[in-house]
Amino acid sequence: MVRIHSQGFSQIEQCGDAPWATMARLDDTRRATLVVHGRQQRQQAWRAQQAAGSELLAVGDVGWTDRVLAHSYLVGAASPTTCQASAGDGRWFDGERCYRIPEFTPGQSFALSWEHLFDEVAEAQALGLAVKPVILGPLTYLWLGRSLDPAFERLDLLESLLPVYGEVFARLAEQGVEWIQIDEPLLTRELPLAWRTAFERAYNLLQREPLRKLLAVRDGELTDNLGLAAALPVDGLHVDWPRTTQAQQGLLDRLPAYKTLSLGLTGDSEPGVQERRLQFARQAGERLQDRLWLSPAVGSRETGAGQAAATNSEFRRLVRAAREAATLKPAASAEKPWSAIETALAKLGAAQSGLVSS
Repeated sequence: MVRIHSQGFSQIEQCGDAPWATMARLDDTRRATLVVHGRQQRQQAWRAQQAAGSELLAVGDVGWTDRVLAHSYLVGAASPTTCQASAGDGRWFDGERCYRIPEFTPGQSFALSWEHLFDEVAEAQALGLAVKPVILGPLTYLWLGRSLDPAFERLDLLESLLPVYGEVFARLAEQGVEWIQIDEPLLTRELPLAWRTAFERAYNLLQREPLRKLLAVRDGELTDNLGLAAALPVDGLHVDWPRTTQAQQGLLDRLPAYKTLSLGLTGDSEPGVQERRLQFARQAGERLQDRLWLSPAVGSRETGAGQAAATNSEFRRLVRAAREAATLKPAASAEKPWSAIETALAKLGAAQSGLVSS
């Protein structure tokens, strides 16, 4: 059956001091208040995901306004015990939200240095929730940073960063996690050859690590990098809902036969977009069946009640259309030619065996 999951919440917000960045300047009382507030934020997000029908809930996506900085804490590139307020702000891929820019130096070391992600997973599991942790991808993380030495290429740090991802995956597997979502919005950009090659190298190494991996490309469309993203050795690919019929067909044609496709609803209001989505939901449901995942629109504090109700209503229609199409018996023409040949040869072999025995 077509599966519903949450792709996560939009938690990189307007420029300014993020709570994680200022935690070192807080006294014990205010720090404790911040921790309580974070727990309330998470559980509010989880309730919203449940209300949307999600069967796998995103965990680790609420970075208290800056998940990039939270990721720096996770991989040991920064510490919540020291003040991070002097670092500069960068613009996220949508051009509207901000994040604290990671700063890298030659010989930079990384280490699993923060327990918060694993604590969140345990917290959600204690509430009886099925979870899918969301983590920032290694290439996007390095791209978002900057080198303090102009002669140093931050991409050179990839080899020392990847083992930390392996440790994260192993820890989550010990907690009983099955799927992890790896966000790589960098794939929406036109990339230099060195970065395209680095994607192939990184994910060929990460495929050896535990957990089933959902590569998520959000905050933009997969155009130039569709072939690259579809070919990476992961178990699933998540994208924002393709806007055009050509993009939809290209996505289905490039998706490997073993791979799950996840489609995330976006707030597009262009004429005709809802009808194209409905048609694609039926087409994808019929072709992919249980390899199709659908995700409601990403939530944020700015989402109005009317807009949320409208997108939820559309999402329910899309899910219903995809599930109805997925239950239809596949057409005979969908059978692969080599399957038909193998079937014929098997029948011929059985007939010959019968002749010999008689």
